[in-house]
Amino acid sequence: EIAAYCQDLAVEYGLTPREAEILALVALGRSAKYISEELTVSYNTTRTHVRHIYEKLGINTRQELLDLLMTEQ
Repeated sequence: EIAAYCQDLAVEYGLTPREAEILALVALGRSAKYISEELTVSYNTTRTHVRHIYEKLGINTRQELLDLLMTEQ
């Protein structure tokens, strides 16, 4: 369910495939550390992706991301 909403957001806001993947993990409450280990990328790379996602979505916090996902339902 959340993955589908994240995919819709990714398409709507022009996220890259990697950003879409990270968006889904963030939406599930995963930390940047967890995501970096899961995807085998550096912590800084993960944080950069998250920053780009937030910029593209026009948000600043994880709570704003969750609120945005709730409005997509």
